[in-house]
Amino acid sequence: MKLLRVASILSVLCTGPILLYVVPPLLVLSGVVEVSGSVEYMVVLPTLIGLPCALTASIVGTACVLQRRTRTVASVLMTVGQLSTIVLGATIVVWALNFGTTGWELLALPFALIGGQILVAGGLFFRRRTASAVLQQP
Repeated sequence: MKLLRVASILSVLCTGPILLYVVPPLLVLSGVVEVSGSVEYMVVLPTLIGLPCALTASIVGTACVLQRRTRTVASVLMTVGQLSTIVLGATIVVWALNFGTTGWELLALPFALIGGQILVAGGLFFRRRTASAVLQQP
């Protein structure tokens, strides 16, 4: 359960720079994503770190969900988020390698990390709220 939490925290932290770099300034304001010197550090590197963390967390999370004693709402949310991240990422990579490509599908790869990590962040928030509620009870 601890590995699920740590890998989930790492994958959510890797999503932060992608959200800050890609979504507001580039897509919303201009509609164009320009490849500059900082794209490697703000998009590519967090994606390369976040996807293996998501894979690790999805494997550990599946084991946690299958066991009754470690199955909580937070672990289910984190596992579903990590699995959706991996499935979306794998789908985009398979599409880019096997079918006609335009480059837009590789641009969508960071969004695979963003989409699933919203659920993971919700699971981490829910886990934190339930842990603090348990500690506050007399």
